[in-house]
Amino acid sequence: MADSEAPQRYLVLCVDRDDDLGVKAKVESPVVGRDHALAAATKLALADPEEADANAIFAAVRKYDELARSKTPCEVAIVCGETNRGFEADRRLGKQVAKVLAESDFAGVILVSDGGEDEQVIPIIQSLKPIVSVQRIAVKHSQTVEETYEVLGRYLRMLVFDPHYSRYALGVPGLIFVLAGILIVAGRVFEAELATLLILGGAFLVRGFSIDRTVAGLLQRGPTGYIRLFSMMAAGLVVLAGILTGYNLMMTDTTAVTQIVSNPSAILSYGAQLAGYLIGGSLTLIWGGIAIYATGALLSHIARDSARWRRDGFVLVMLAILYFPFRTFSDFLVRGTAESSFLLISYVLIGLAAIFALTTTIYPRVRTRVAAEDV
Repeated sequence: MADSEAPQRYLVLCVDRDDDLGVKAKVESPVVGRDHALAAATKLALADPEEADANAIFAAVRKYDELARSKTPCEVAIVCGETNRGFEADRRLGKQVAKVLAESDFAGVILVSDGGEDEQVIPIIQSLKPIVSVQRIAVKHSQTVEETYEVLGRYLRMLVFDPHYSRYALGVPGLIFVLAGILIVAGRVFEAELATLLILGGAFLVRGFSIDRTVAGLLQRGPTGYIRLFSMMAAGLVVLAGILTGYNLMMTDTTAVTQIVSNPSAILSYGAQLAGYLIGGSLTLIWGGIAIYATGALLSHIARDSARWRRDGFVLVMLAILYFPFRTFSDFLVRGTAESSFLLISYVLIGLAAIFALTTTIYPRVRTRVAAEDV
């Protein structure tokens, strides 16, 4: 008589990717077991009655009870990520799921979530154990006009009182209105429009490239962060000065500029010459700005006793090697003589040989030491 197969055991898993359970209810994850999950959901619901993750946890407990009543072996667990919802959140979720799965031999996972970002972790879970079912919880809301206004008012209060949002929702427009009002009263309408564009462009630039977070991250590093911040700001100013210097030198060729303004097709004849003036006038300062940034990184890594300073030194050497080919190229664009073309080819060949020597001898050692340090 053949032995009957043991019933398969399943894990009912609730995912809280932004760790509302830890932040709002102060509950450590992972949470395993029906009683612990029910207590965690209760704490979260008391901390924030409008939190959707609390409903998802209650739904996971209910799913566990349904399987238990049908005599299906199962367990319920809650895993959480990080508030930033990024790489660290997914990595933490992966570790917690692996930890829960290691406690028993589960045949598959039944995922319960409130949808949205929580379901983005499905590939992470599937890499550890098959997902046999996904249950999405949609919180029911009344559609009355009064509740609609209440929700709208809640978001408006968030924009006004939450510093994370108010600095952009109120701070930037407030600065624009005050400055534009002063300039308009002074009869400077054009300057008011220009200031508005500059402030909006600066705000979009700062948030678009996360400059504020980058600066905050540098300052948290201590003294080395101040070195990097100073070098970045100084490098930006020097590069900007280099661009303006190149532009001014280019505009000194009044003949070429006049010809292009009067006849745009003349750019085919004078464009290379103007580009040569632009590159030649800005090259030294732009190269200096890049060198300042690389030097700041080098000093920061030396202060931190990091082997990455060798890589920064390699960048400085590369800058020195590439300077003369670029300088000769700008002279070639302006003059176009046989001598400048010969020098350009010579500098390119010499630079290529130097870079080849560095990349085959010194750079592999630098990369190996930096990799060893990371390990």
